[in-house]
Amino acid sequence: MQAAKKRFGIIGVGGYIAPRHLRAIYDNGGELMCALDKHDCVGVLDRYFPNAEFFTNEAEFIEYMRANRLDFLSICTPNFLHFSHIALALQNGASAICEKPLVLESKELSALEKLESSALDSSSFLCQPRVYGILQLRLHPQIQALKAQVENELMHNPKHIYKLALRYISARGKWYHKSWKGDVQKSGGIICNIGVHLFDMLAFVFGDFVGNELAHYEASRASGVAHFAHAQVEWLLSICASDLAHSSYNQALRILEEDSRTLPSVRPALRIDFSQGFEDLHTASYNEILQGRGFTLSAQKQAITIIESITKQALS
Repeated sequence: MQAAKKRFGIIGVGGYIAPRHLRAIYDNGGELMCALDKHDCVGVLDRYFPNAEFFTNEAEFIEYMRANRLDFLSICTPNFLHFSHIALALQNGASAICEKPLVLESKELSALEKLESSALDSSSFLCQPRVYGILQLRLHPQIQALKAQVENELMHNPKHIYKLALRYISARGKWYHKSWKGDVQKSGGIICNIGVHLFDMLAFVFGDFVGNELAHYEASRASGVAHFAHAQVEWLLSICASDLAHSSYNQALRILEEDSRTLPSVRPALRIDFSQGFEDLHTASYNEILQGRGFTLSAQKQAITIIESITKQALS
């Protein structure tokens, strides 16, 4: 007997990242029941789910949610709205799948843990609603291979500290600073917008976050030295196209390199270029969730702690 399709809703369907969520739902055999966005330029729905109900009014969307049980609510809204939309999912018996960063502060994460616990204890829901975040770099094949290599090397030299440089340049136009992304109160700033996945990846591969020394911070560029259990990482985050001027990269550059002068053996220095390969990672993330292996609240803690800590350094 064929299993029933999982029923999804999505908030923020008109946003930049929403098409990857729509494709992930489609590729994993889900059914989109309803979508919400305050803007009505959402022709992307025709590509995947033309029969989904669409709302521009949140109250009407919530009314539909309550009348039509959802298994999951995908959240693609601005960062400062994530908490309330995750809460909306839990309060209506749906698991939340939320874009990065899950929330901007640790206290919000703690509040979500309580809400999730209450929802799990509720006898009125047919399923057990959970909160899942998209930490897709953990699923990137090159990052998984790097993690395996590092774990193998640390078995033989458990005290080794990798000396690394991380560059992430993702060019953005003038619109960026006029949008919610350019408002630090709404987005958390550049550390949260483009840094959260990278710092999570570093902790995933090199162990617990120890601290950070901030070298430079402005709205378009930030840099510093982050310390993890097994790595010291000189990092640069930038949305300035000028930082790509002398490279062969057009839009985005994501490179992690090892200082060859610090190598413990004759092996080549690590150099991981993960500028490509993001196209299928949301589909993979949804598959992990549907298989019971998604990144739950506990998996989000370190990433939130890191971006909160570095952002406080920057704004103090």
